[in-house]
Amino acid sequence: MMSVKLDRVLDSLSRNYQPFTLLSRERLSEVVNIVRFVEMRKGEIFQITGGKGHDYLFVVEGQLEIIYSGAIKSIAGAEDTRKRPVLLPPSPSTSTLVAKQDCIICHADRDLLDKLISWDEVVHMMEDTDTEMYHLMEQVRNSLVFRRLPLETVEMAFKRMKCQDVKKGQEVIKQGDHGDAYYIITAGTAEVYQRGVYDDKQHKVADIKEGDAFGCEALISGSTRNETVRMTSDGTVLVLDKEAFEELISTSLIKTVHPSVAKTMLETGYDLIDVRYSEEFDEHHIPGANLIPLFELRNRICELDKSRKYIVYCHGGARSAVATLILTQNQLDVVSLEGGIRSWPFETQSIYEKEIVNKETEAETPVAAKKASAA
Repeated sequence: MMSVKLDRVLDSLSRNYQPFTLLSRERLSEVVNIVRFVEMRKGEIFQITGGKGHDYLFVVEGQLEIIYSGAIKSIAGAEDTRKRPVLLPPSPSTSTLVAKQDCIICHADRDLLDKLISWDEVVHMMEDTDTEMYHLMEQVRNSLVFRRLPLETVEMAFKRMKCQDVKKGQEVIKQGDHGDAYYIITAGTAEVYQRGVYDDKQHKVADIKEGDAFGCEALISGSTRNETVRMTSDGTVLVLDKEAFEELISTSLIKTVHPSVAKTMLETGYDLIDVRYSEEFDEHHIPGANLIPLFELRNRICELDKSRKYIVYCHGGARSAVATLILTQNQLDVVSLEGGIRSWPFETQSIYEKEIVNKETEAETPVAAKKASAA
């Protein structure tokens, strides 16, 4: 949809359609991220699937018929859905749209729309908050860790955060140190370095800026920092201490499953990811697992399909917990295997065992041939 037409449609939604009319200007700017628009020519047929809840369907222009749950509903024009949108049946049910005229429809994720409305209410309750404080709250809310948490959790976390000034060249966290806090950059830029897996050199792995966060891995795994973050300009960071992080975030985002449950999940279509080193994987792994070492995960997320569901495991559960958080932040459906492969009571495979079997087979073949010849 061309930008001019999109602007016109968004303007129409904000002025005429509930609940878009309830949103503030700031929240309306986010609407484009939670809705999709579909243009249909007269006579076209289109199938649409709702979300987990009853998503909203609005007719912005034109007329159409909607066939769902064995019934046919006619929409004579935009007026029919302005105050009361069509509620689509939840996934996996589908609805069939038949355009009676050229149409533009809007499909809105109801859960995400409710979150926008709720966030506006949180902001209204803080009307005395100054502009700078409001801007900081927005940065916290938009941080990857907080996007999938309830709004009340975001508000509680914000109230427990402390603002800290940082200087250019300062190492906010250092690889090998104990993890005691989670950070969000609210002003300035920084570089992320990690020590090589097979050497002792520091390698730059990322540039981060305002709105980016760091420091969660050590808090979740209980191990030392696995990266150094060095400021490349003066700036400020919001700091959430370990206790608050564990209380508000870690337990909310990281889901674990017992091995017996995980085995059933694998049999019903879940994919398996091993986040250990390749040497550990070669020694033994769960059949069917895809190896993506934790230190490579951020750069290989694009290899994963957001329409799939995943179980992540490591040796004892610490690394898979970190991986689960990273993938959850990136809108993937993920659980961590409780106790890791150490607690897995079922079959595992080893590359070395396969090699031994192959060699034994090769060694036995000539013998078997001789016996057959003698007979």
